Amino acid sequence: MNVAAVTTQGVLHLRLHGSDSLDCANAGQVRAAALAKVNGTLDVVVDLSSVDFVDSAGVGVLVSVFKAARAGERTVKFVASSSGVISVLELIKLDQIFDV
Repeated sequence: MNVAAVTTQGVLHLRLHGSDSLDCANAGQVRAAALAKVNGTLDVVVDLSSVDFVDSAGVGVLVSVFKAARAGERTVKFVASSSGVISVLELIKLDQIFDV
């Protein structure tokens, strides 16, 4: 999975693409790539529209990005269109913490 980053109008847009799963097979690589781009000085939008499946390791990646941005008192929004991703976030109540 790849992490593309574009900054527009003071917002860092991270787009996860190249695989339909954010799971234990790619979580370490995705976490490293995403955290290398999140420096706590910009608001962040994470585009998960290409992701259909997230496991616990993938959720850990999302929490890491959230914490890194929030450490700099920045906002984070997750854009998810897959019912699979949304249902996982709802099941573990992260939809109440994350802006999805």
